[in-house]
Amino acid sequence: LEMRRQHGGFRQGYFGPDYELARFKAAGPEGVPLAEASFPDGYSAYGEAEVGWDAVRYGGLAKHLKLSLGAEAFSWGRFDVDGRVAVQLFARSLEVALKGLGMGMGQPGARYLGSAEVRWRLLGGMLYAMGMGGTLLFPTPEGTLRPGAFASVGMGVDNAR
Repeated sequence: LEMRRQHGGFRQGYFGPDYELARFKAAGPEGVPLAEASFPDGYSAYGEAEVGWDAVRYGGLAKHLKLSLGAEAFSWGRFDVDGRVAVQLFARSLEVALKGLGMGMGQPGARYLGSAEVRWRLLGGMLYAMGMGGTLLFPTPEGTLRPGAFASVGMGVDNAR
């Protein structure tokens, strides 16, 4: 947990999950790139947590759950959140994860992104197949962000197992 003071153009979290998009258009009502956006003087409260749960039974691991969440509330009414929840099933052979990002919530120009991922481990975990899909934003030549979606599939080898 942190209490932060925002003052004189200094921005906490300047290199966060939204930074690449903000270089084109910052979240908020101004609709300008981050370098030109005003950031009101004030305060914010920031918190970050990672919580996991495992259930072990005779013969191996039964379930696994992991939640990570970071959130920041600003004194002028803005709220940012970035989170991920993942569950592993079938002796950790299958993982399903959901991820969400909300920037500038509580103000005009807020943006929301979400994605889901499925990973299936084969051959004792040495090989995996995965699929992923979600929403994204594309910068346009006019300086706006155009909503879009993505989907991908792939296979990989994990030599660390």
